[in-house]
Amino acid sequence: MKQLQNEAVRLDRRTQARIQVNIPIQVTFSGMTDPITAINLDISWGGVLFSIDQAPPAQASSMQIVLPWKKGEKITADAHLIRAKSLQNGTYLIAARFFSLTPRSHSRLELLLKMLHGGRSTEQSGRSGDLVRELEVTANDIEDLRYMLAQIVTGRHVVTVFDAYDINQSIKLSIAGTGGAPGIRLRARVVDAQKSRPTGFDWTQLYTLTLEFEHPRKSIQSFVDLFLSHLPEARDESVSGHLSDAPDWIRATPLARVSSAEKAQRLGKSGLPCVLETDFPEALNRLTVGWGDVDAFEVLFRDLVLGDQGQPDGWPAEAWEELEFLQNVHDLSYGISAARGNTLKVGRRV
Repeated sequence: MKQLQNEAVRLDRRTQARIQVNIPIQVTFSGMTDPITAINLDISWGGVLFSIDQAPPAQASSMQIVLPWKKGEKITADAHLIRAKSLQNGTYLIAARFFSLTPRSHSRLELLLKMLHGGRSTEQSGRSGDLVRELEVTANDIEDLRYMLAQIVTGRHVVTVFDAYDINQSIKLSIAGTGGAPGIRLRARVVDAQKSRPTGFDWTQLYTLTLEFEHPRKSIQSFVDLFLSHLPEARDESVSGHLSDAPDWIRATPLARVSSAEKAQRLGKSGLPCVLETDFPEALNRLTVGWGDVDAFEVLFRDLVLGDQGQPDGWPAEAWEELEFLQNVHDLSYGISAARGNTLKVGRRV
């Protein structure tokens, strides 16, 4: 058993906290129609370790895993089978790696991990206190952001970084907003990592990573379409400081750095601030608390619009647009609460 745990940890080394938890889960292996009950033994950002009372199907290479959530809801993840081992007591130990979660399930998984991480022991190598390694990319301007989104919608993204990454690492990719646009956070897996020395960077070692996203392609397409519809038009290329004025080696090298998106925002390094960031940061802080939870977000958003947390003289037009955009993104990613009708959203102009 210990050997299999070490093998499962190897792929997540230095990147993920593994949290011991004993809960029943439902597993449906490829080729099966009905789920079987398994006992989850530990869980991380990247996968799970669980035991079952029967051997997995001989040709099974993937599975769907369902973890319980609150109020009868669930967390659903598609996963690859990494290793199966029979134990002396007749049970089987299965190591599985997540490869696709919807935005809603991903948000619930991240919240679950944060709650468990606050009160459970973890098994981790090299790093302590972090659930997952985070890679932050900063877009130079709107056109650069559009280029990144065009890559993301294909399911892959190539980025050059200063630090080494292991192939098969599952990470959090954060793209800092620019031109007033909010940032983007996605699950991604490193599928290729190559050393590189582009012209102009002879003084340091760089690494070119190829990332694949661990979300359904349809979800990524819908999100990118909505995001693009709210981006401002491209700036005139004659404007000083536009990326088109930069040397070719800079335009060809989308540099990224490892950091925490939350820390970057607190330090003011997340791109040009929007109206909510500069004038109403407490509003963003409140919405962040409920982000990903449909009911909680609805209560917080309603309180900002109609409750005591709203502005006495009403919200400025630009702040309204940003609040509406955030509500649009949340609705598309996580759904609409039962308390809100589909024809009129709280705070929307009619």
